[in-house]
Amino acid sequence: MAAKKAAAKKKRSILQKILIVEIILFILAGLAALYVLVLHKTPAGEFIGRFLSPEEGSKSIKERRVATNKPFALTKNQKYYKSLANPESINVLIIGADAEGANYDTLMVASIDEEANTVKLINFPRDIYIDYSDEVLAKLKKAFPKYTSAKGIFKINAAHTIGRMIKYKEGAGRFQNAEFEFTCDLIEEVFGIYIDDFIYMKPSSFARIVDYFGGVDIEVPYRMKYTDPVQNFSVDLKKGFQHLDGKQAEGFVRFRQGYDENGKFRGIGDLERKQNQINFVKAFLKQHMTLGNIGKIIQIAGDLDEYVTTSIDRAQETAEYGKVAEKLYKNKFTIESEEIECEDVTIQKVYYLKLKTAGK
Repeated sequence: MAAKKAAAKKKRSILQKILIVEIILFILAGLAALYVLVLHKTPAGEFIGRFLSPEEGSKSIKERRVATNKPFALTKNQKYYKSLANPESINVLIIGADAEGANYDTLMVASIDEEANTVKLINFPRDIYIDYSDEVLAKLKKAFPKYTSAKGIFKINAAHTIGRMIKYKEGAGRFQNAEFEFTCDLIEEVFGIYIDDFIYMKPSSFARIVDYFGGVDIEVPYRMKYTDPVQNFSVDLKKGFQHLDGKQAEGFVRFRQGYDENGKFRGIGDLERKQNQINFVKAFLKQHMTLGNIGKIIQIAGDLDEYVTTSIDRAQETAEYGKVAEKLYKNKFTIESEEIECEDVTIQKVYYLKLKTAGK
């Protein structure tokens, strides 16, 4: 009986990591949402925005940059094999926790390239293996002697936990939080992307937001049929282009396994699920993230307030992003996505994704 309960708990834990919040985070990558998300906190934001040009908004964000100043190397010289973002791009890290709030189940950078008039979504699979430096491992061993028994501790979605346990930078740094500092510095070291700001969100009501905007038209790539009463989750979508309401959209973005057209059970990997989610955000942004819908975003922003932590905290910073967003929309920006190249590996009986690194 105990074994069955443990297995059920393990299954629930896995399923809980399939976040409803992930796509809300992707929606925020549309910049207009990023602007108004904190607007309700800063009434002066609109006033200040009237006196900022789009160029000044971008310039102000970049002028806030400071040197990372890591106290030690975080990895054993682990470097992704190619550049992912223009050095002049503005990069916002979007973070989503799992249903229990323990792991970062979503790590995505919205890279804003004004010169190319693009927003690139760079989604980091949660199973990426991080080859930590001896300094990090020594500090981790001191803080948590049995860390090697923690399954998946070297996955990128557990990086913030390591940052907290080793008291990274002692709460100093540009974000003054060990978890965010460590995660952002790690992404910069491995992928070469400087993080200007972050948005952290806990789970919230995804279906309600989709319904608020009237649903989404999207191509469903294959039959999606699955029910899990434990998680109160059910999806039943046929293959093909169709209109999804909030509940159906939730099923689409959470789908990880189920039955195909022939009744055969199949599962999809993390990379394929991420691609479905990116396709959803592209469709959502194209259909709903317009200047005409800013009023709707403002109205629902209050509902998200208790779930959001962000480094974009002052009216001035809010207005800066607002002006950048305004320029992008007026110039009809395009959305791109970048797939991180990895290979499946098993390390100490744990599944990981190994990055394609420089020189390999």
